[in-house]
Amino acid sequence: MALDFGFGFIAGVTGTVAGYPFDTVKVRLQTQTLSHRLYSGSLDCFIKIAKQESVLGFYKGMSSPMFGVAIINGVVFSVQNASKNLFDDPDSYKALAVTGAIAGSVQAFICSPIELVKTRLQIQGIGQQRKLFTLTTHLYNGPIDCLKKSYNRRGFRHGVMRGLSMTLARDIPSFAAYFPAWKFFVTHVSPTGREVDMPMYMSLLGGAFTGTVAWTVSYPFDVIKSRYQAEKDHVYKGVWDCAVKSLRTEGWRVFTRGFLPCTLRAIPTNAFTYPVYALLKQTFDSSQDDDDSSMITKTATTTTKPVIIPQSLLPTEVSSTKAKSITPMQSI
Repeated sequence: MALDFGFGFIAGVTGTVAGYPFDTVKVRLQTQTLSHRLYSGSLDCFIKIAKQESVLGFYKGMSSPMFGVAIINGVVFSVQNASKNLFDDPDSYKALAVTGAIAGSVQAFICSPIELVKTRLQIQGIGQQRKLFTLTTHLYNGPIDCLKKSYNRRGFRHGVMRGLSMTLARDIPSFAAYFPAWKFFVTHVSPTGREVDMPMYMSLLGGAFTGTVAWTVSYPFDVIKSRYQAEKDHVYKGVWDCAVKSLRTEGWRVFTRGFLPCTLRAIPTNAFTYPVYALLKQTFDSSQDDDDSSMITKTATTTTKPVIIPQSLLPTEVSSTKAKSITPMQSI
């Protein structure tokens, strides 16, 4: 369990760096309103951020989710693997959906304040050049300052944990879909039905596919969460009020706003997260197997009396060692 946490931590950092620019575009598009529309679409948002804020503009507020997502991935890997003990067939679609939902509900309590900080830092200084941004006084000086001010203004429940209900509503179905989607992909793509026998490029495609599926079933909740967490002027009384007002003023399409960069983000994020996790886990498992083999060899060579095994007890075929299942992880 501790190793799953460590591997997930490292994989989470890698995936966050790879997909964060798309996440910034997603949040910018989600939080803009029709009365204050800055971007006409995903491509326009990319171009304007690059021109006005430089490449560093894509990485505003990344310090919080970089380590936050790493911790979340570690928690999800650990909880999901531990939850498999509740089922006789832990690799069935039902078991994967339930264990994914459990993992999603647990990590939401960590994810919610992290995304609150991330969202508010991402929308600071929109359109400002890098030099001007560093010289301008902003509401939040960084992740810690954002958490402190959120707590001082609204307390822990309504300040720091603002948007928790929407985070739960998003992550429970998202993770419940993610793990079965990965199994579906492996079953239909791998020549042997096991992920260890897939080439690396298919693992990359599998991570992108499963990430896209997970976001598709939960994306409207993510839009409401981002808008609710981003507002600072008490525009919404709650998440339900946020959903109703958004629907009335901007139509149903508001719940799909930013879906394209979100989908694009899922490709590098999940494509990098899984191979890193798989590489670390397989490397460790291989080294452990080598250690076990050397221990067996050492024990055999120090035996003073030969052990004679009757021919009738010898196996007719040598069975191959069953490979451990490695499941990829989605990043926020």
